[in-house]
Amino acid sequence: MSDLKKQTLRGIAFLGLGKSAGRIISFVNTLILARLLSPEDYGLMAMAMVVAGFVGFFNDIGLGSAIIQRKVVTKAQLSGVFYIAIVISIVLYICVFFSASMAAEFYGNPSIEALLQVITLGFLLGAIKSVPDALLVKEMRFKIISGVEFISIILQCIVTLILAYLGYKTWSLVYGLLAAQLFKTVSLMWLSGWLPDRKGNVVQAFDLMKFGVSVTYSRVTWYIYTNAQTLILGKITGEKSTGVYSMAQTIAELPTAHITNLIVQVASPLFAKLQDNYTALNNALLKLSAGISLITFPVLVGIMLTANELVPILLGSQWDAVIVPLQLLCIMGVFKSIDPLLTQALISIGRADITARYTTVCAIIIPSAVIVGANLSGIIGASIALAVTYPFLVLYLLWLAKRHFELPIVKYLALFITPFSGCLTMALMLFGVEHYILPFFQLDSVLLTLIFKVIVGMLTYFLWIVYIRTDGVILLKGVLTDLGISEKKLNRWPFNLVVTNA
Repeated sequence: MSDLKKQTLRGIAFLGLGKSAGRIISFVNTLILARLLSPEDYGLMAMAMVVAGFVGFFNDIGLGSAIIQRKVVTKAQLSGVFYIAIVISIVLYICVFFSASMAAEFYGNPSIEALLQVITLGFLLGAIKSVPDALLVKEMRFKIISGVEFISIILQCIVTLILAYLGYKTWSLVYGLLAAQLFKTVSLMWLSGWLPDRKGNVVQAFDLMKFGVSVTYSRVTWYIYTNAQTLILGKITGEKSTGVYSMAQTIAELPTAHITNLIVQVASPLFAKLQDNYTALNNALLKLSAGISLITFPVLVGIMLTANELVPILLGSQWDAVIVPLQLLCIMGVFKSIDPLLTQALISIGRADITARYTTVCAIIIPSAVIVGANLSGIIGASIALAVTYPFLVLYLLWLAKRHFELPIVKYLALFITPFSGCLTMALMLFGVEHYILPFFQLDSVLLTLIFKVIVGMLTYFLWIVYIRTDGVILLKGVLTDLGISEKKLNRWPFNLVVTNA
């Protein structure tokens, strides 16, 4: 178990280094694009991607997840899965190609049709890499995955930026996405060392579909409630407001998109290996959840507290409408950053049907709340609806986890006392800074104000977890120890302030 724990943490480290660098580059690229492209350009891409992304979940009907979850998968099954995925992707592409005009008519924008017909070429690429990608994850070869991910992000940024500069507008986003997908597919096929066998058994592969269908259903309903707001806002408010909301969502989901998704990617094979031992599974879940919250909570709260300065500096004054939706979506983001591990644990123990039940409830409640909010007050109303609704859905997910793999809820919730109290202290400190200290210095520069608030916020949170709530430091020391750092090197500040059994 110790070796598995170390392998998991090293996987997180490898993926973290690659994805962190990639995300930073991607984020800088987004800031540059925000000055080359308009909210309408982003809105068109967001509306097209909602449709393409929804259909894309049927691309391998969860067969990749089934490969990871199953302890033993035969070569014949793998080749059978590959052929099934190829056939499905071709059928999906043909369906979308000829029905794209319906999506354009729904949005009332003819540009959507051509965008969809080109974007969905990615279905074919996704089908080709489905088996190699699943095998690399199953074998926990995260160093390879990290490298491919990093280079694909750089390629996407370069292509998108060049085309945007040349005036391709929304199409620069489309071609950049396809370039990255093509590189990733070719690289994973080559580096995995796997090729389909002519003797692939499609019949045996259908056995994996029983599990895969439940996973796909969960993903589809998850996608509906995650992206319903874009579909609804595109219809009710138009592409400009949808573009503003999409940008707010992009910034608010940065911690989740990077940190949470990174850990879930590593947790997937780990939880699958622990599926027969609920105690070990829960221990792993608790530690990973604690690690996520210590990072994502203060980042999201920090974005929310500095949005007034952050948005005009990063995006420009034409994006000022992003501020309020961003602040509200950060509240939702706090809860959204921790729930994917719970659903992944359910999938890993073979209970994708329970995850499907949860995502079905979400797919009903969240779009309904967004419709009400959007009709009352546009994108701000929709953001309020999400900030209020999502916490209750997470409580329902906790009840399911308690019931099906004996998650200790009280112990789970206690994990978040440290990051929550640290964020509250940080918020109070920044409130005092903004109302009593900044007026005294009379800072006229928005940039200097942002820098001052960020420094104060970071120091407040850091000192809180080091000197007041020390369990965060204990957790970090345990992680560093498992990664191979010697006790002698860790016997210094701030680790020498606490006693740990790590």
